[in-house]
Amino acid sequence: MHTSFIVLLLERPPTPEPEALIEEARARQRRRRFGLAIVLVVLAGAGVAAYLTWGHSSLPAIDRVPNGPVVNLSAFAGHGNLAFVSRSTLWVVDGRKLRRMPLVPGYFVPQEPRLSPDGKWLAYLEVSPNGVTPSQLWLAHGDGSGAREVSMPTPEKLVGWRGDELAVIAGPERSRVCPCSSPTTVRLVTSSGSVRTLVHVPSIYNAAWSPSGNALAVAENGQFWARVVTYPIDGGASRVWLSRTAKQPLNGMNGTLVDLAGWWRNGIGIWVFGNGMVHNNDGTPLDLITEPGARPREVAQTLSSGATDAVSAGSRGIAFVITTGDSGRNVFTGKHLVVCSPCHRVGGPETGDPSWSPDGATLAFTTAPNYRFGPWTQRRIEAWFAAHRVHLYNASTGRVTNVPGANGATSLTWSDDGRSLLFVRDDALWLLPSLDGRAERIAGPLYPPKNWPQYFAQVSWATQFSWASR
Repeated sequence: MHTSFIVLLLERPPTPEPEALIEEARARQRRRRFGLAIVLVVLAGAGVAAYLTWGHSSLPAIDRVPNGPVVNLSAFAGHGNLAFVSRSTLWVVDGRKLRRMPLVPGYFVPQEPRLSPDGKWLAYLEVSPNGVTPSQLWLAHGDGSGAREVSMPTPEKLVGWRGDELAVIAGPERSRVCPCSSPTTVRLVTSSGSVRTLVHVPSIYNAAWSPSGNALAVAENGQFWARVVTYPIDGGASRVWLSRTAKQPLNGMNGTLVDLAGWWRNGIGIWVFGNGMVHNNDGTPLDLITEPGARPREVAQTLSSGATDAVSAGSRGIAFVITTGDSGRNVFTGKHLVVCSPCHRVGGPETGDPSWSPDGATLAFTTAPNYRFGPWTQRRIEAWFAAHRVHLYNASTGRVTNVPGANGATSLTWSDDGRSLLFVRDDALWLLPSLDGRAERIAGPLYPPKNWPQYFAQVSWATQFSWASR
């Protein structure tokens, strides 16, 4: 793969002590996770607690839950299952039924709903905003029925489903020796709730499934080292793809940490943090490792906070949203879409939300106004998102076409058959049944009114919903 664009490296501050770097990374990760939970708990509507379950043929086309979401069951009928968080409550739409998931005592807030690809199973975390009470893992059927807690020490992140097995990054947390308060295991959970430990190491930053689903790549970071190791789920021998000590530079930085951007057909993508810039939010080097032991090669600089979709991989290539010049971490300016391979820019000067269709033939993406400066007020952020336009890039012909029915969209998600798009618009989920059709509002709001949690206009829309279209 050859790159045909120039990525400017930003000046980096002096190298800190590795212990400080690790501690800062873990602290920021936990602050980001629990900050949203606090907002949602405070603004939760008391009236939602009285609303239990609908499942009758007499349902109206649109349900309005007191102090809760407005859901268009009729428009979503026949489009699979949808799980979404609305103001601190998790809801599931299955056919013509709307189900509210149980509220967990103790001010827990549901996060990261994940439906299995076939829609049969749902996993989600219940997180306490106090930052002290351990989080919980819950499983349910795809329609939301049969919800129950899974016994596991400190589940922290859902990696995702493969078949009826879910990968979870969990504890016990490492507390006596830094990296402090970091998870130490990757566990595999079946739909029946049985749990087995796949990986147990001193510290885990992230994990990603292989394209075939038969192995997991794990980013392991210690006080003085960083590694990327792959583990077959059948218990076979692990393989080290990358190993670096704190004094071995990577992308011009010392004391590096690594995070996984994904495991693709042409290798494992990693974000590289270092020189005291945890997450390097003004532009993180994204490297590709093509095979175990191969030298990492920088292919782009992207945002890496996890709130904004910056990378999408398909059978025809990988799409990156790159940062250029002094554009910084805000998504208002200086973001360009690059498709590899070979690498070339696609779309206008301010692009984002890359999402490949299931067959890899079409890339959906957005363009937006280029706002050079803040402020990042709620009103300005709403206006910027409302000005989004959706486009389709044909990987075979290179042609770009517009999708007028999806104006104002972000966080684009394809149906399994590649005929429909689900997206966020105006703090709600919308469905475009056909690419040349008219979008229907399905469910919303997602966040508290006029208070979208954002970081330099980066809003974590994708963590609020999950769609299984089968």
